[in-house]
Amino acid sequence: MPSPARSSACVLLLCGLALLGCGLYAFSAGSSSSSSQRGLSLFRRPQALVTSVADGAAKAGARSDQHRLRGHQGTSLAHPLRVCASGSMSTPEDGGAPALRDQYSLWAQPKGRLGEQLKAEIAHLAARHGAPVFPPHTTVLGDIERPGGRQEVLAVAAELAKKVKKYRINFTDVTRGSIYYQCVYLSVAKDEGAMAAAATAREVFGITTGPYMPHLSLLYSDIPQEERAKAVEYETARLYGESSGYDTLLVENGYQVDSLAVWYTPVADKSLQSWCLVGEFELTG
Repeated sequence: MPSPARSSACVLLLCGLALLGCGLYAFSAGSSSSSSQRGLSLFRRPQALVTSVADGAAKAGARSDQHRLRGHQGTSLAHPLRVCASGSMSTPEDGGAPALRDQYSLWAQPKGRLGEQLKAEIAHLAARHGAPVFPPHTTVLGDIERPGGRQEVLAVAAELAKKVKKYRINFTDVTRGSIYYQCVYLSVAKDEGAMAAAATAREVFGITTGPYMPHLSLLYSDIPQEERAKAVEYETARLYGESSGYDTLLVENGYQVDSLAVWYTPVADKSLQSWCLVGEFELTG
């Protein structure tokens, strides 16, 4: 039978070996975890690099978009159908259709909350009547044709912008007209600023037209007059009437004009598929 002293020594030896084993296990686990983390980091770094490159490309694309409009000198306008490609003319999607005339328009477009609201209202009416959707705008001058085509139109528009002061457009009521492009619209007050801008545009472009009737169209359509009258009543209730529940009331009864946009707008294309934004010029008159 072993002596008590020898038994105590054995117990101490076993405890020491156990503690040593625990220490070695902890060290091994820590090293393994550290190695694992280092190994994972080797795979993560290329992913971070790819993300960084992708983000850089996206930012570069965004910067490129800011300068896409030829003749652009102001803040980007809301709701273009599309931006015009290079060249001076376009055609509808129907490949058999003849080439369209090289016609342009000058638009004063609302921005911000009012621009978004009118965009939605135009889309709402278009859905009700099976009509095309277009950006909200007040035409300053339409049916512009120049011998030098698009480049000449842009050059003249740039000169015009230097002569026109910033002004405000004020709505008066909802009414209707007798032609496709004046089906249902918001009448615009013939205030000094609006009329002066139109007169200067006609002078600079050398175009003589009939009396200027400023308006912001809500619907392009050939529906009969009785349907137009119903649409006027409907829109008056939505934009001005208490029966609207205030959800569709105009957020503002007009807007500030600080730039003019040049649009390619061949009158013969009632589908608007060829219409596109060419450029925008800040008013500095």
